[in-house]
Amino acid sequence: MMKKVLLAAAVALACAQAGAADKTMEADVVIVGAGAGGTVAAVSAVEAGLKTIMLEKNAFPGGAGNFMEGSFAAESFMQKAAGIKLTKIEAFNRMAAYHKWRINAPLVKAFVDKSAETIQWVDDHGVHWKEVKTAWRQNDTKTWHIYPGAGSLPKQMVKLFKEKGGELLLSTPAQKLITKDGKVVGVIAKNKDGDTITINAKNVILATGGYSFNEKFVRETTGIDMTPVGAPGRTGDGINMAMEVGAVGDNIGPMMINGAFMPAEGEAICNGPNKEVRALFRQGLLYIDSTGQRFFNEELTIDWPMASNAIARTGEYTYIIFDENTKKEFSTEGKGYPNPCGNFIQRHQAAKQLDELLKANEAKGNVFIGNTIEEVAKKAGMDPAILKKSTDAITKYAKQGHDEQFGKDPYYLRAVDTGPFYIVRGKLNTLTSLNGVKVNAGLQVLDKHDHVIPGLYAIGHDAGGVYGDTYDLKIGEGTASAFAINSGRMAVEDIVAHMKK
Repeated sequence: MMKKVLLAAAVALACAQAGAADKTMEADVVIVGAGAGGTVAAVSAVEAGLKTIMLEKNAFPGGAGNFMEGSFAAESFMQKAAGIKLTKIEAFNRMAAYHKWRINAPLVKAFVDKSAETIQWVDDHGVHWKEVKTAWRQNDTKTWHIYPGAGSLPKQMVKLFKEKGGELLLSTPAQKLITKDGKVVGVIAKNKDGDTITINAKNVILATGGYSFNEKFVRETTGIDMTPVGAPGRTGDGINMAMEVGAVGDNIGPMMINGAFMPAEGEAICNGPNKEVRALFRQGLLYIDSTGQRFFNEELTIDWPMASNAIARTGEYTYIIFDENTKKEFSTEGKGYPNPCGNFIQRHQAAKQLDELLKANEAKGNVFIGNTIEEVAKKAGMDPAILKKSTDAITKYAKQGHDEQFGKDPYYLRAVDTGPFYIVRGKLNTLTSLNGVKVNAGLQVLDKHDHVIPGLYAIGHDAGGVYGDTYDLKIGEGTASAFAINSGRMAVEDIVAHMKK
């Protein structure tokens, strides 16, 4: 009998302890997601005197902010110092025209107007910009403000947030919004131990980074098979939670497709061990489909959103082909790569490991090497006659300095006539989704009647209405990261304004 009593008591105690792990917290603001936008919003909130809790699904903060290279702005202090004349209204109208006005114009205008102030704000908060630049050879409109290092912004924001009294809960994904009388009044989350965390809050900011890692949904909405890269965990959590309480999508579907790269697990853009091979896809080389046929003007590879649209038509894989002379050119000091690849490969940087990397990736099935066009075509599973026709044509165009088919800039024309020949296969990468739920210019989430859902905000890639069908790289380099950090500040300012009222 005593054993049964002790056993019952032990079970009761265990249940009580398990229940005791559940927790209820109170806050003025809950921020769901500790990426670039979320961490900037968090610092803005604690500096405004708001009790702030930030939730992060991953075991580490930063999200896609850990990969950010630079951010857009118009009329920043750096641009003024460099003599760049682009005005805010010019930048906005260029973006609106690029997106064929399929945008939330008041929101985008407010973002552009805020952008220069945010560049100063970031600098004042200890993240000192490296430079303002452009990836294009011929572009006087420099909008790309370069961070001192990848991940420098969220790292500093988290540090400041904690120093100023904010609370960050890692490995604690939000699961559901709490509503009362039509207003969002908090969040229910689960930590890594399975404990329920209930946070009652006056306002919730969704900053979960969109849905690019929800590969099934991406394939369904785009019809394109591509590889998500960057921070994991971005599966649409914020968007889904918002829709559960009445939010609607705003042009959900477009993706930031980053062009094709040779598959290399764990590598994004050109920042890994295989970066010298991956960078080849940015160099305007001859692109061919699975049959060996050329299909677009490859000078667009530097404008990767546009190039991605063309590449997407070729199926799961696309291919580049070049010859021994081009390989030697890219490996020679003083010549090197014609184009940069992010900030990881600079224009005219010489490849140091290209030969050995090509051979290593041949063994993995991503590179095909042959002494003749016919041999390399057969290895890649292409029609030798079609591939020969493509290489003969590009060789002719290179020697005469004029591309008769697509008018490619002679800067990118290179003959393919000296063996060995190299074919590298690539697959489209996507950095992020581009639109989320409908919001107003203050980042308040709207329902199907365009009425505000009180207490709920969405920023960064959880917010919709910023893009048409393609990322606006050439119009405003760095708009994705810039919108994340600007919208974080804008949402907090809107919260403060409403609380004062």
